[in-house]
Amino acid sequence: MTATVEERDASDAQHGRGRLVARERLDILFDQGSLKDAEPAGDGVITAHGTIRGRPVMAFSQDVTTGDGIIAPAHVEKIGRLIDQAVAARTPIVGLYDSPGAALDTGLTGLRAQATLMRQQAEARGKIPQVALVFAETVGAAALSPALADVTFMLQADAALLLAGSEVLRDATGELASTAMLGGATLHATQTGMADGVFGDEIELLFAARVLLDLLPDPRAAPRVPSDADDRLAPALDTLVPLDAATPYDMHELARTIVDERDLIALQPDHAPNLICALGRVGGHPVGILANQPLVLGGALDTAATRKAVRFVQLCTRLGLPLVTLIDTPGFLPTRAEAGQGIVREAAMLLAAFAELPTRRVTIVTRRAFGAAWAVLAPPSGGRATCYAWPSAQTAAMGGDAAADRLFAPAEDQKKRDYAACIADPTHAVAAGLVRAVIRPAATRQVIAAALRQAADAQEFGSTLPNTFSNRSGT
Repeated sequence: MTATVEERDASDAQHGRGRLVARERLDILFDQGSLKDAEPAGDGVITAHGTIRGRPVMAFSQDVTTGDGIIAPAHVEKIGRLIDQAVAARTPIVGLYDSPGAALDTGLTGLRAQATLMRQQAEARGKIPQVALVFAETVGAAALSPALADVTFMLQADAALLLAGSEVLRDATGELASTAMLGGATLHATQTGMADGVFGDEIELLFAARVLLDLLPDPRAAPRVPSDADDRLAPALDTLVPLDAATPYDMHELARTIVDERDLIALQPDHAPNLICALGRVGGHPVGILANQPLVLGGALDTAATRKAVRFVQLCTRLGLPLVTLIDTPGFLPTRAEAGQGIVREAAMLLAAFAELPTRRVTIVTRRAFGAAWAVLAPPSGGRATCYAWPSAQTAAMGGDAAADRLFAPAEDQKKRDYAACIADPTHAVAAGLVRAVIRPAATRQVIAAALRQAADAQEFGSTLPNTFSNRSGT
């Protein structure tokens, strides 16, 4: 279809701002030659389907070159029909957001259409993966749509998600704040955690989305994709943990080493960086990786990190992802400030999120797992959960030296040393049934791959593992 003069002018204006138009974004996102329109373009949005790295995907891209991209009822209804198609076909859906907002002259009709769409998006959670790519300011009710996605990427310079603009805020409260302060990409990347990734240019963002979709499990089937050898040893891991227990190390290196081809995508890397949340594959199986980061706060869990962990475990539940947990933490931060932010409740919510995880869970304790942090992060092996320890692991109600000081008199130095030595020996956790085995660090990938194969084989041959993409009614 030939573009009108108005559409060509709008495209030129978009290019003049250094931005791509809706069709160009879709061409980059999808495999070459696979893109097909789901409905005729128009109404400020393009709906399409095709493949991304060979996998069927559906997408909608808001289009500022037609109707200025205004969100009118017809615009919303097209997206709603695509969501219905994606759920029926059990394919992921990607939303590319670039619209100035809703049409005010539609009044309650437009608001009802948006509310209906958001309800569809909410009901699709846990049935299909949903990814949001935000290229511009998205304000008001429209901002709730990308916030409902499983993963949200934002463009650094132009993207924003906020409920009310700076002018509305000023008129309503007298408060002065910029768009960046109210909902810019940096705010959501560092403080709210709503931005799972922030990118400097559109092409980088779109290619990151392609990588992400390749790492998400396919709800229609779960074939094991080719990978590097499951039995690959990583001798460097034998010396990853320093001999000095107070010396930090980079847990990213462990995460990268255990995944296939060292191909790892971190989510929310700048929010609560004392906790790592990432996606990858181990032995060809997509996995979520949750890990303490000793380089930040010594790996301790504060309220922000605990909330981040809750959201990530819930993501793994919705997407049917097995979870690998890498533990090295002295525990939850017991400060007055953290108590006031509700860290006790957040820790309990994390425990509940783990309990609701229906997939295989493999836990590796590399160094410290004490007290409440152990109880939340690393339950005893059994059922779908399996816990292993490195020789450097310490598992106890409290660190050995600190506990010995409380248990024995000041003069009982030998008893203190003996007790601390016992805590430092991970075999006592094996004897207590808390850990399945002590493993060589270099063999960590082998152990995780074997556990995931066991789970996949069990599901294939009739295990009681649930279909994690069914809704609560079982449909």
